[in-house]
Amino acid sequence: MRRARVAHAKLRAVPNDRYISGVTHLTPRLSAQEVRATLPPLISALAEVDAITLGHQRRVRTRYKADGSEVTLADRAAERLLRRHLRAAWPRDAVLGEEYGGELARVGRCWLLDPIDGTASYVLGLPIFGTLVSLLIDGEPVFGCIHLPAFKETTYAARGLGCWLTRDGARARRVHVAAPRSLSAAQVALTGIKDSDLARRRGPWRLTELARTAGRLRLLTDCIPYALLCRGALDAAVGTLLKPWDIGALVPCVLEAGGSISDLSGETARIVERSSLVATSSAHLRRAICAGVGSRTIT
Repeated sequence: MRRARVAHAKLRAVPNDRYISGVTHLTPRLSAQEVRATLPPLISALAEVDAITLGHQRRVRTRYKADGSEVTLADRAAERLLRRHLRAAWPRDAVLGEEYGGELARVGRCWLLDPIDGTASYVLGLPIFGTLVSLLIDGEPVFGCIHLPAFKETTYAARGLGCWLTRDGARARRVHVAAPRSLSAAQVALTGIKDSDLARRRGPWRLTELARTAGRLRLLTDCIPYALLCRGALDAAVGTLLKPWDIGALVPCVLEAGGSISDLSGETARIVERSSLVATSSAHLRRAICAGVGSRTIT
């Protein structure tokens, strides 16, 4: 990835104090100047992470965590590298990552890291995985990056400055969600079945109902469908049993692309601390999905 073209993508301030759809309030944000200063070290770090993730993919060595999920040497090496870059650029910032932990800081700046989002696909040699990096200020996601190494593309956003897509190092272009559609006409991506009525250990979410009512249901893993939603290729993406590092990068990207986001109960407060996520092209579609999947009246 050529750093110069991405680092100098034009960022134009957009007046917008609506952070979570339906809630109007002032939230923390980075200035355009701060975002321009953030992109070069981040893009540089991601290029080095790509060398690790893509370099190891054909010779993956897999181990298993206590929860039964896969982890590879590449996951851990990539997170160590990201942490070194963040520490060099912002030594006072807190960091929470999937592989090496940390603390989710509700006050001040905190980075969330998922070095390989989609390890299950990665160990099979499939290219559908990503690297997620986000920055929280006082617990609110203000910057997010969905980086897809195998596709040589990055979707990133900062509060009030739009959502941007760059492919193969080309100049970034601004992207938007698709025009609103009803649930019966919508293309909805489901990233998994955990914590649902389809799982071996049944959970609260009624994904069978979503399968019956959605116009077309796609099974796409992890962060991939959220990147597609931001550019208008999908109408909605639904994830269950998520962690803060799974959610943080997605929120600014979806919202700055013009979408709506909440957990599957329709809750929006402290969104990175929720365990599920629904992102859609419109608030109406989000409410329809939540109403069908959950058991509460959605506002």
